[in-house]
Amino acid sequence: MKVLQVIDSLGMGGAEVLVSQLHAGFRERGIECEYYLLRSENTELEKELLAQGARIYAPLKASVYSPRHVLALRAHLNACHYDVVHVHLFPVQLWAAIAAKLTRRVNKFITTEHNTTNRRRRKWLRALDRFQYAAYQRVICVSSATLTNLVQWLPEVSERVAAIPNGIDVDRFGFAAALDKKAAFSIADETLPVVLAVGRLEDVKDHATLIRAISTIPRVHLAIVGTGILLEKLSHLAETLGISERVHFLGRRSDVSRLLKTADIYAQPSRWEGLSIAVLEALASGATIVASNVAGLAEVVADAGLLFPAGDHEQLAICLRTLLDDPKLRQRLSRAARDRAQEFSIGKTRDCYEELYREVVDGAWETDAAATELVDYK
Repeated sequence: MKVLQVIDSLGMGGAEVLVSQLHAGFRERGIECEYYLLRSENTELEKELLAQGARIYAPLKASVYSPRHVLALRAHLNACHYDVVHVHLFPVQLWAAIAAKLTRRVNKFITTEHNTTNRRRRKWLRALDRFQYAAYQRVICVSSATLTNLVQWLPEVSERVAAIPNGIDVDRFGFAAALDKKAAFSIADETLPVVLAVGRLEDVKDHATLIRAISTIPRVHLAIVGTGILLEKLSHLAETLGISERVHFLGRRSDVSRLLKTADIYAQPSRWEGLSIAVLEALASGATIVASNVAGLAEVVADAGLLFPAGDHEQLAICLRTLLDDPKLRQRLSRAARDRAQEFSIGKTRDCYEELYREVVDGAWETDAAATELVDYK
């Protein structure tokens, strides 16, 4: 079976990590994946896939929002045969939907919805989403909350939707070795606690709330892994609050598994999430977790961490102080996190996508019963 994975880029976001992690296991099962990117950035994930012999296509050097991608993708689909075209993220979901109408070949198109909400979910944009999702034979959601919200927004997709939760390589994070704390986080005193956050520097991840919370807790350092358009704004916020020496922007890192073992607490303050790969990695590492109480995070964290109202830096600070002051609670939550992570192994996720691909190719998944089996895969 030949599958084309279509995605905006292969940066270090959750969707991108999931796509790359599925590759090797699929090849072992006779599923050959190729990759079509709107933008190539020569990232670590690209390099890893190329090292495994994967073919990566990125024919245009244009903004991901350029409609020129429609014609380029159509040309690629006309030139190459794929059993399944699997699309991830917006705007490539839209460009692929248009290309699907224009291509000469008959392909099976599916898409994975990675977020519980987005800025398109406004009445005047509903028609756009109806057109976009109508192009896909199956719409897979990364969590129950993501599925519920999508069906509420577009009830007509209900017969084509199912949930396949994200997964990770649990052992990779569970058995990682810690780094030297002073060197890893550029701090002078290794006894000082460090809160770690991983995520692109964009509004949805709400690092500003985390920085405000840290400003109320003396001597605690914050390390943020990720890049994005808000770096300057967040740096200015830390400086304004007088804690710039305690907030460390680490940029892109390839050693997140070891950073998780080194930090004292992991924080995920997102405004919304589908099912956070970063939080799954933190669970597998046995990190002590505090996360915003939004559907996509509460569902995965469950009782393996503390939750606070999204955007409330005072409540986040209370959670952080509670964890810092109670070593026994941190130990208990760490054990619960490792147990919880076992439910989200990449092997389970791979099994479900393989089943989905084969059923779509065979035309077998035409009933609600089949969809229910996938929803209840765990």
